[in-house]
Amino acid sequence: MDKKEPDIKSRDKILAAARSEFIRGGFNGARMQSIADAAGINKALLHYYYKNKESLFELVFNDAFAEFIPKLHSIFSGEGSVLEKTEQYVDAHLSLLIEKPDLPLFVLTEIHRDPERFFEKFMNKLPGEPPFARFLQQIANEMREGKIRTMNPRELWMNVMSMTVFPFASRPMLQRLTLMADREFQELMTQRKKSMMQFIRYAIEIPVNN
Repeated sequence: MDKKEPDIKSRDKILAAARSEFIRGGFNGARMQSIADAAGINKALLHYYYKNKESLFELVFNDAFAEFIPKLHSIFSGEGSVLEKTEQYVDAHLSLLIEKPDLPLFVLTEIHRDPERFFEKFMNKLPGEPPFARFLQQIANEMREGKIRTMNPRELWMNVMSMTVFPFASRPMLQRLTLMADREFQELMTQRKKSMMQFIRYAIEIPVNN
């Protein structure tokens, strides 16, 4: 922001309009005029708040991840078992996506467009060794110690991420195929926190009788 901040209501409208425009056209295809039109303001005022498309793009990403990335860092570098950390991750990620259901498509679009820029600008801001690397090692250790079922740690986490992200990334298709209204989708995703962890526990816990 260069000169002043918009009021909260205007800021929310601008962020929503920018997210939609970046999803639709990616960074290169997005137009400041389209964002201004969708937000209900003129282009000159939009440029008064945000000097260019780059600053607005960074604002959208920072708004989405300002709290989430540090929270992930805390989860994966903190104390707890693989299952406990996975449960914390599922709760945090689904909470974010329920609040911002269009975020996965936005992120996936930009990762495919310019993965190096995405990770350098938005994912590498925290100091020290990436905590997720340590978490993958923790998964391997718990498998070796017989605490959870043996499988490829990366595949395990791909499964967890897929279960979290896919319903939101494919929301229009899922709602159409299953005749599900927006309210029903929201309720289902809220319930999914519990059902996902039950599914994950069944998949990786070793039964006590074995």
